[in-house]
Amino acid sequence: MTSKFVAPALMLLLAACSDPAAEPSTPAAPAAAAPPAAGATAAPPATPAAASTTPSTQQDDTGMHIECQGTRLTVAGLPDQGNDAPPQTRLDIEKDGQRRTLDKPAEMTDYTAVGLACVQDKDNTPYFVVQYGELPYGCQFCEWFYLYDADGKQLTHSNPPLHGQAPSQEPNNDEYEQWLAKLGVTHPEVTYFKP
Repeated sequence: MTSKFVAPALMLLLAACSDPAAEPSTPAAPAAAAPPAAGATAAPPATPAAASTTPSTQQDDTGMHIECQGTRLTVAGLPDQGNDAPPQTRLDIEKDGQRRTLDKPAEMTDYTAVGLACVQDKDNTPYFVVQYGELPYGCQFCEWFYLYDADGKQLTHSNPPLHGQAPSQEPNNDEYEQWLAKLGVTHPEVTYFKP
């Protein structure tokens, strides 16, 4: 399973290094991913497809926004922490005119939100997918996916964050994969935040 995550990310990283102006391609069925500069997302095991949404995604000076059935999720860059600290982000949800900041999952203290997507189950209930990892380049084994409901409630965890021992560690997305199967949806295409 590790090679499924590492090989595509490594190929995209090498491609990005050879052409700094190149934009990463967005795969139709995401493979494991580092954030924008490094590549694509991993597709957890396939599950039956449900109704799909066509979320509106845009990025501007205030962050990257995805709107799904009237609820807007925003990932925004935080001020530079200095000391060569990697960039960090904040996750905000806006629904019915109310905006609030979502807490980072406790097990993701060393990581940050790097990508967003929206899925819809067979009953047309929307859910947000948030990918956590490292900015700006990603890392070899940090592609965690979290599911949130349209009210911003975090539905999944990654405890412990990693499976296996070095050098063959991989992210723990078990609860995420179980929720996708329960909802009858497939892993969506993730749009990456560009700091």
